[in-house]
Order: sequence, then structure tokens, then C-alpha cells
Amino acid sequence: MKKTITLTLVTLIALNLNAQSLLPKKYGVKIGANIANIHSEANTGAQNIKSSALIGVSGGFYMEIPLNDKWYINPELIYTQKGGSFTYNYQHDYQVNERDLHKTEHELKLTYIELNPTVSHKANEKISLNFGPSISYLFQPVYNILSDTGENENDPLHEELPDAEYNEETLDFGINIAISYYLTENFLIETKVNTGLMSTGEISKTIYTENNGNDTRSNIYTIKNRGISFSLGYLF
Repeated sequence: MKKTITLTLVTLIALNLNAQSLLPKKYGVKIGANIANIHSEANTGAQNIKSSALIGVSGGFYMEIPLNDKWYINPELIYTQKGGSFTYNYQHDYQVNERDLHKTEHELKLTYIELNPTVSHKANEKISLNFGPSISYLFQPVYNILSDTGENENDPLHEELPDAEYNEETLDFGINIAISYYLTENFLIETKVNTGLMSTGEISKTIYTENNGNDTRSNIYTIKNRGISFSLGYLF
């Protein structure tokens, strides 16, 4: 009985490996656009960020490695632009009974090299459902303060506060969920949603200083990436 079971398992494994050998590996390129945005969490007492999307580009290389005729491993190495534009308001107490309300506008552009070890399930010849983790390395952060204006900033007693700062994290980890539609055997279009699970950095803004900087209060915003991308792929 044991010999029969063993022989059956060996036969099934051999048949599966043989089936895999009949399905060729494919190599491809992708190019597309990101609708990128950010999710933020503010420290206690701070008004949170109001964010809006930025459009970025993405593109890179990927493979289709068949496990069988339904399941594939599709590793990707992608150049991708993320980030978002956002506003927040804060109040600055600069004198006894003197308060200034500030309105601010900002832009955060984050450029990554991203590795996506994607698992794909082909529902039929045209549609593939894709999911898996993403590991991103940040190599170019750009943080622009577009405006920071206060109602009483022309008051001669109004003190100048330091500009907001972005302290980035080099690595980001997230989850991808996507759907691919094969126009032909070689051309496909894909829609992918990416949700960041780790902080990509903190934005800090000093809102109060006193006693030569010994008494300082700041608003701190922890940032995570969000986004949806659309891409066109070609398989060789």
C-alpha cells in the first residue's frame, strides 16, 4: 500500500513538472501611469492633512513563470513615482493673546525602485487576477512647500518659524492587488491598487517656540503611500 501511494505521488509530481516544462517562461516590459496619494496620521491636537492625488509614471521589466496552466509567479522590477499634494492649517501663538492662523500647501514626490513578487491566477485566457507584496527602495524624495501664509505675518512682533521638514524612510512595504486583461498573447493592460503598510516618513512643522527654542511644539504627520496604476505590457 505504501509503495502504491509513493509511486502515485512520484508520478503526479513528474506529470506536474512535465506540464510546467511545456509552458514557456515569458519576459516582458510594462509602462504606465500612477494616480498616487498619501494617507496620514497626525499627533494629538494637530489638524490632519488634506491630501489630493499626483500623477506619476511607472515602468519596468517582469516575467511570467508558470507553475501550471492556472498559476504563475510574475516578478516585477518597476520604476515608480508616488507621493501626493496636501494642505494643512495650524495656529501660531507668538505673543500673549496674539495668535496667527496659517494656511499651507505642500507637494511630496517620492521616486522608488519597486520589487513585486506577484502571484497570478489566470481565470481564463483573457483575465488574470494578481496579488502579492511590494518592496520599494526610495532613491529620490522631493518635498516642496508651495505656500505657508499667516493672517498676521506682517506684524513686526511676529516671529519666523522654521520651515516644515520631511524625514524619509528608505524602504517601504505594501500589498498589491491587480487585474490583467490580455488583448492578445503578447499585449495586456493592467489595473493595480497599491496599499502601503509602513510609514514612508514624517512631516514635522514647528508651530511654537519660546525661551530661545527651549520650549518647542510641533505638528507631526506620519505618511503612508496609497495609489492606483494603469499600465500596458508587452510579452516577448
